[in-house]
Amino acid sequence: MKKTLAVIGVMIVVIGAGGYLWLRAGVPSYTNNVTAESLSAPVTIERNRFAVPTITAQNLPDLFFAWGYANAQDRMFQMEFTRRVGQGRISEFSGEEGLSKDIFLRAVGFSDYAKKSVERLDPQIKALYQRYIDGVNHYLDTEGPNLYMRLLGMKKEKWEISDSVLVAMMLNWSLSYNMKHEILYHRIIGKIGLEKASKLMNVIPPGTSTIIDDRAGAAFSEDKLAARVKELDGLLGCRSASNGWAIGPKKTAHGGAILCSDMQVHQSKLPNDFYLIRVKSGDFDVTGAQVAGLPFIAAGYNRHIAWGLTNQGADMVDLFRESIDWRKKTYRHKGEDHPLGEKKVVFHVKGKDPVEKTLYYCGRKPVLSEVFKDLGFDVSLDWVGFDGTDIQGFFMLNQARNYDEYLTSVRHIHMSPQNLVYADDQGNIAFTVIGSLPLREPSTGNIIADGSAVLENWKGHIPHDRYPLLKNPERGFIATANNKIVSNYPFELNGTYAPGYRYENIAVMLREKRDIDVEYCKKMQTDTHTVLAQKVQTFIKKHVKVDEKNWMEKKAYDTVVAWDGDNLKDSAGASIYNTFYVRLAMQILVDELGAELAAEYVGERYISMETILSMLEKGSEFFDDVNTPQKESVSEIAVRAFKETCEMLKEASGKNDPSKWAWGGIHKIRFDHVLGKSALFRPLVNYGPLPFEGDGETNNRARFNEAAPPYIADLASAPRIIVEFNPQPKGYLMLITGVSEHFMSRHNTDMTDAWLRHEYFAMDEEPVTYRMRMEPRAGKLAK
Repeated sequence: MKKTLAVIGVMIVVIGAGGYLWLRAGVPSYTNNVTAESLSAPVTIERNRFAVPTITAQNLPDLFFAWGYANAQDRMFQMEFTRRVGQGRISEFSGEEGLSKDIFLRAVGFSDYAKKSVERLDPQIKALYQRYIDGVNHYLDTEGPNLYMRLLGMKKEKWEISDSVLVAMMLNWSLSYNMKHEILYHRIIGKIGLEKASKLMNVIPPGTSTIIDDRAGAAFSEDKLAARVKELDGLLGCRSASNGWAIGPKKTAHGGAILCSDMQVHQSKLPNDFYLIRVKSGDFDVTGAQVAGLPFIAAGYNRHIAWGLTNQGADMVDLFRESIDWRKKTYRHKGEDHPLGEKKVVFHVKGKDPVEKTLYYCGRKPVLSEVFKDLGFDVSLDWVGFDGTDIQGFFMLNQARNYDEYLTSVRHIHMSPQNLVYADDQGNIAFTVIGSLPLREPSTGNIIADGSAVLENWKGHIPHDRYPLLKNPERGFIATANNKIVSNYPFELNGTYAPGYRYENIAVMLREKRDIDVEYCKKMQTDTHTVLAQKVQTFIKKHVKVDEKNWMEKKAYDTVVAWDGDNLKDSAGASIYNTFYVRLAMQILVDELGAELAAEYVGERYISMETILSMLEKGSEFFDDVNTPQKESVSEIAVRAFKETCEMLKEASGKNDPSKWAWGGIHKIRFDHVLGKSALFRPLVNYGPLPFEGDGETNNRARFNEAAPPYIADLASAPRIIVEFNPQPKGYLMLITGVSEHFMSRHNTDMTDAWLRHEYFAMDEEPVTYRMRMEPRAGKLAK
């Protein structure tokens, strides 16, 4: 409500009442009935107080048609924007600044692979997919142009099944974030050499071939490469995380299973990628979180089973240094020269003449030398998605009635691997990995490899019957928090996994409690304690010696060592702890990596945190500041970091008293719309920043990347889902943003406010606030 009032006030000043009404007209009605030629029977779309829809139809084709229509009502611009990004058409509406992104996207060929994936769809699933697309197109045909599309100069274009699959491809790609790490590792090696870099990366086996220049100061432009990585940020894969757990009957209060899922994605988008919905027709009755544009529930429940997802972390992307003779247009592989593949493409750049480019390929691998010209060599990319993105297993999962059907369905899902937790109405709980796991030779898949020397990137995929699988463990629960899932696995995964602190906190809360109920699970999902605090506090007590006469530093020290580890918004201890950890890591590394590269490395906690914590326990040559003649000790570095922490928090808070350094005062959450990059639209379409709790290692996750306060959380739980079988399933849900993308709609951020208050709604108990009826054309029912 506060946002709505602020928006109205700004708009009345900027464009007047007439303009306000013009913008408000773009918000769709949830109560106007709709007639559609292709419907065979009436369909109802009922929405609760948050406008979360429940769609009821007499048959599946009509249900999927209405599903597409409802998604288009709320998220048409989001869907359209994702489609055009995937097609490599950013420069059509952003101008020349989007051209490098388009070159990357066209070279990788997401749109081409999406079209190939359509050919492999099961005919029955393809028919339902088409009905979903028909619903999207009916909305496009009958409603006025989308406001955001008009502002960007986008014209309406019909949707096809391949466009929906393209949304899946882009989601699949966003979960494959290892490419960003490979480039980061390469930059670190170029800065300090392979020998020292290996102590930061801990993924390079001894004796690694020097396929990249292993000397410090290798020949590439670090500044330009860093700028290019920033420019392409979001296209190099986005860090995602999640928590999920399933609790067996012997540990629950009512004797039935409970499933909890909170998928953590790049939450700063407004709206979020996820969309809550219930769809039902006959025995098909499924509720949960989908991605708009994809007609299946990614995490949720039906009448018999419930499931949730967390990212598995296996390496899905490999970069290769290629030996290319551009005069002959050949590349070297396995001792022989092979002709480069070529494809000519035309980019229609806003405000410019069309730009024609020739894209090149080493086999199926796109050559990205123009995009990453500052690497200093030719580079190509391989990705598991080139083997196909097949998500039709989700259709089967949505209809599964028991454990056996669930297990069969997930083996038909081919995408970046995910961990799937499961519970059902028979009291079973289970865990398995879904998606595609490349079958690798032991390799250095986390650094840029030599494309001319590598015999094969990967040899097919690990068989599904060899995937990690767990059912009904004796301890009575299963939990996953992006941590490593198995210690002795016979296949090479080259994974990037979360430090185990979130998992440890979840496991402790589950082990210590019996008679677990929904309320306890809500507390678990929104818990802001970190078990890492004790380790950092122990380090502070041992190595930080403060001047007793320095009142501010002494009080800060007393505050952080007495802190209970709870990252609440009003906690001063949380501010000191989080800032000290980051500043300590920066003090250790900044002299050798430089401020920007050190901040990027420290911010990637999946690859840096355990290394840094190991340094604190075992010592490291990195403690010595190379810019001073003397050799610094860990205690000297720790004192420096603590003094820096106090000065930064004093400046960020504007207060000398450490007890006033509230975490929510320097740690915020913000929701940005695509158009929010423009200063004109920013106050209208963005929301926040708002005080926020938690940190990167709490159940209620709030990861930030900044090296100094203030901090903006860029990763948090998007949908929160709890399903209780008692014996029928009952779901409790909440989404981080509203269902509507329309900034003039009250349902743009209404769930955000409830989410911040840790509220949930019970899908089956919500009264109807809006009702829409979709009907066939007059006379069709009588035939």
